[in-house]
Amino acid sequence: MSDWQEAEQRVEKAHELYEGGNWEAALKELRAAIEINPNNSSWYFNLGLTLDMMERYEEALRAYTQALRMDPHDAEVLHAAGVDATRLGRYKCSIDLFKRLERLDPTYEACYCNRIFSHAELGQHDQAEEMFYLARQYREKCPLCYYNMGHSLLARGLADRALWCWQQVLDLEPDYPQVHARIAEALWTKGQHSEARRHLLEELRCDPGNIDTLLDLGQLLAEMDQPEAAAEKFRQVLDLDPNECTAHFELGVLEDTAGEHQLALERFRHVLRHDAQFPRAHLRIAQIHQRLKNRVEALYHANCELSQPELDTHTLFELGTLLMDLNQLESARTAFARLLEIDPQDADARHSMAVILLMSGQIDEGIIQCKIALRILPKYMLAMSNLALAYLEKRDIVRARYWLREAMSIAPDDHQLRKIRRRIALEAAVGQLRHLPKKLLLRLQRGTKHKAPVAQPAAAAGPAPTVAPPSK
Repeated sequence: MSDWQEAEQRVEKAHELYEGGNWEAALKELRAAIEINPNNSSWYFNLGLTLDMMERYEEALRAYTQALRMDPHDAEVLHAAGVDATRLGRYKCSIDLFKRLERLDPTYEACYCNRIFSHAELGQHDQAEEMFYLARQYREKCPLCYYNMGHSLLARGLADRALWCWQQVLDLEPDYPQVHARIAEALWTKGQHSEARRHLLEELRCDPGNIDTLLDLGQLLAEMDQPEAAAEKFRQVLDLDPNECTAHFELGVLEDTAGEHQLALERFRHVLRHDAQFPRAHLRIAQIHQRLKNRVEALYHANCELSQPELDTHTLFELGTLLMDLNQLESARTAFARLLEIDPQDADARHSMAVILLMSGQIDEGIIQCKIALRILPKYMLAMSNLALAYLEKRDIVRARYWLREAMSIAPDDHQLRKIRRRIALEAAVGQLRHLPKKLLLRLQRGTKHKAPVAQPAAAAGPAPTVAPPSK
């Protein structure tokens, strides 16, 4: 038997194994065939398909890339490579691959509908919508088009329109994967928790072992204040994957809320042993140590969290607040500065930055940040009260009183505002006393201008001066 014949036989065997679901063995046969004859593009394509079934998308994309080097005009390979690039989060690469497919065959509907998701992930929602309408010119009823378009709409906060798209998916294909989970996500954002729960349960009926859906359901139940039911879902996840970090983290949050701080600490440490950069794990440990008065540990873990390159605005706000409580003003300032780079219109972050500046003695800079916060949120009482304190620090009683009046118009019975009012009154009284000596001197000076001249001492004895009589 020649090497060529052996390679062909191995490929045929790989096909049989693939159809039987024995992907590992099929992979072995394909690689053996490619080692004999590395110049067959279709074998690399089959290798990629097999790796896709094993969810080894990185390797699959490499196999498709190799196939495209040999045959750059294979539409099926371009499509498969584009899908895997999307799965791996390489959205620009995915768009480029589907554009190549469009140039090859403009009627290939998949080259449009698959681009919707990538454009949405890049925030290019106008392009996503354009792809949606282009795809429908070639296939009016495509569930993937509606599914991806729903993703773009929800990312823009258009939950009702997203729900309409996903309902179209259900009408076209009732068992379409993950569509119930996406509907649940949209309902969740609208605050319709019970309906969201119903759709997550429906998703689990279709796919009982889906870890992502179980995690979503657990988090939803926790938000619905059903901690026991939530914990049950997270434990189901751990039955499927004992080291699933998100499930351990969420159980740790529930344990911490229940006052079981040591159990929670061990959960969060377990998470960090398996994923040293897991979001919020260091923050949670720091918060527990702060409550337990372990300042050194709290500082260490807070700074570990701050050192991570990718933090969302919610985490940065909590982290900045914690660092302020620990009197680490520079680190807190770094946290809020990073938050404001992401969202310059966050009034709470602006106000927190102002407080840090005021505490650091940078009064003018703090005043500027308070006023920016008020432009964002005009009825921000705390910003008004801090402006009153800032101007009081500058001994500008007029402006201090103005901002206090503005704050008290919102919260007239606030205890802290009443304390500020007493401080302003005291400072005003002290200011009057401080300026009293100067005022007395000014009065004396003004008084001397109106008094008769003081008589001069008598001159030495001699003849009196001759005074001319007044003329008649």
